[in-house]
Amino acid sequence: MIKKYSPMNKLKTKRLNAGMTQTELAKIIGVDNQTIYFYESGYRFPRKDILLKLAEALECTVSDIL
Repeated sequence: MIKKYSPMNKLKTKRLNAGMTQTELAKIIGVDNQTIYFYESGYRFPRKDILLKLAEALECTVSDIL
């Protein structure tokens, strides 16, 4: 069975408010778009360095997307 984390709904909301697609955000932070999908749906949880890149790309704090 695949372990599932809580979906990162705040990440998705911030991304959509920024007018970005999963593919655009993925390109900015250097991952593939499926990775963003996995974060948003709870199949993966980002490492600290990726969290920092996500926050920078979305112009927010890490706590804003968790």
